[in-house]
Amino acid sequence: MFRDATVAGCWAGLVARLDSSDVVARWAVREPVLSGAVSVGAFAEQAADRRRADEVLGALVRLAAVDGGDEPDALLVALHLLSDGALALAGRLADLHVDMVTLVVGELTVRIRTFPWRRRTRAYAANLLLDTRAGLLRELRPGCTRAYPDRREVLVDPLDDRQVATLLDGPAPAAGEGAALELVDLLLWAERTGVASGEDLRLLVEEAWVREFGVAAQETVAAQWGVDVRTVRRRRTRTLRGLQAAAGAYLAACA
Repeated sequence: MFRDATVAGCWAGLVARLDSSDVVARWAVREPVLSGAVSVGAFAEQAADRRRADEVLGALVRLAAVDGGDEPDALLVALHLLSDGALALAGRLADLHVDMVTLVVGELTVRIRTFPWRRRTRAYAANLLLDTRAGLLRELRPGCTRAYPDRREVLVDPLDDRQVATLLDGPAPAAGEGAALELVDLLLWAERTGVASGEDLRLLVEEAWVREFGVAAQETVAAQWGVDVRTVRRRRTRTLRGLQAAAGAYLAACA
């Protein structure tokens, strides 16, 4: 949760206010996944269960979206649940602006309010942080590849499903966990330079997320995307080969 109340309000005060009006029960009518929670504060205790944390955040995003429930309080709760990732992202981009936390939270707010929740139905934390990072880089450094003077060299293997899945670990990556943000850099660079389309990259990431839970990943993704399993396999293979072939160019761009 944000410790600075000027960022998104006081978490304890928000929980007390919402609990006093029994908002969880009202939200659960629209989003049954929230039923059973005795307090808004309980949402922050779901982090250990990645699948459950993703379901809760997804429900809050749908409630907060302009074309969903349009609930400003759901937006505030979602922002607090994403606070670790938002602060980590602000730290990574600190050289771009003197008040990067404010910019990150502002952009994240826009992304939550406009999230395409009908089409993108999982990995909400990763998707929102990825979109927020991309939006800020387009605004603050259009056309430039990011370089970090203080970065550790973390080489991300695009063929390693577990490294891909670090993007999708329900709770956003905490400060100091650089691998997931390095992977975000790789995916953004791949889309920006035409190595892979945004749609193919999202398919790859979504399949990795499903695979993490031991589900028949390609069959599940094929059904939800409305395509044949062979199409998922073909696009996955093509995207991974493209990333592998471009690895040298990516590392040179980051040097």
